[in-house]
Amino acid sequence: MAIRGLWKRRHWGFGSGVEAPGSSDEEERILLRALQDLAGAARGVIYDVSRAERPLRLPLSPVYLEGSSSWRRFLRTRRALDDGHLTLLLSLRQLPEDERRLVVDWGTAHANAFLLVEPGEPGCDLSDPRSPIASEVRDLCRQAARLEPADGRPDEPWTARTPLGVRLRELYGRWVWWDEPLPHGRSREEPLRLAGSSDTLSVHLLPLLYERFPQQSFDIALAELQSTERELFGGEVATARSVFRTRLGLPVLHDARAADRAVRQLVNLGRMSVTTGGGDALVFGPGNPVPEDMPDEEFERLLMV
Repeated sequence: MAIRGLWKRRHWGFGSGVEAPGSSDEEERILLRALQDLAGAARGVIYDVSRAERPLRLPLSPVYLEGSSSWRRFLRTRRALDDGHLTLLLSLRQLPEDERRLVVDWGTAHANAFLLVEPGEPGCDLSDPRSPIASEVRDLCRQAARLEPADGRPDEPWTARTPLGVRLRELYGRWVWWDEPLPHGRSREEPLRLAGSSDTLSVHLLPLLYERFPQQSFDIALAELQSTERELFGGEVATARSVFRTRLGLPVLHDARAADRAVRQLVNLGRMSVTTGGGDALVFGPGNPVPEDMPDEEFERLLMV
């Protein structure tokens, strides 16, 4: 599945509530463009909430948070891309475990579709205007602004060839994923080592998704869910994809048909049944596996029973 769509960032700042010395709208525009070029994807959202304004859980409450205006603004921005398509979520700083979960999972409909990427370099905090690295990046933004092509195409990653692009590739990054569903799952980190100007986060991320979550991981996860939460499996086969998009810690659905293939295997093992529906319905399941030549497009429309 391609990472597609558009970047969402309704307000930009090098730290909410704190004015970055010498910062300007031009620098912010250049940095946003450079982060898009770094991502190599047309779809993403930036997490720029500073440490001082990070969300905090209220005592004795598993649900409610104390959230700043910058946190609420981030939630509105993230909501615009919470539609189940894979979406890069690019943090301007490294996050502790609890904040990682809040950034990806709190209030989202499709938590497992957000791919959290943090800076890999210790001490990198682009949300803090007092950070030496943030100051360095602002200087590089000013330099890059002088190199911007007058007639540059929107899809031309021109910042990747500037010192700003080089520095961002050094800073980013690491992909954060969860090893099992919450509440028991814990975040894990996978380094992303970018090199030349053609290197992007998505170029490295997509192969990693296939490596980390092969077909077997979907087969195992779906078999466990079918055994413990049978109520999830009703309607067309394609609806089985939903749980992999919504539940953080399940395999990330990099290929929509990975869930369909997992259903097909359970049917062929006799552990599930699917039907064409209607008066002359065909039923596949125990003793009657799905024909090998049935196209994927036809199988995804069968009904799980």
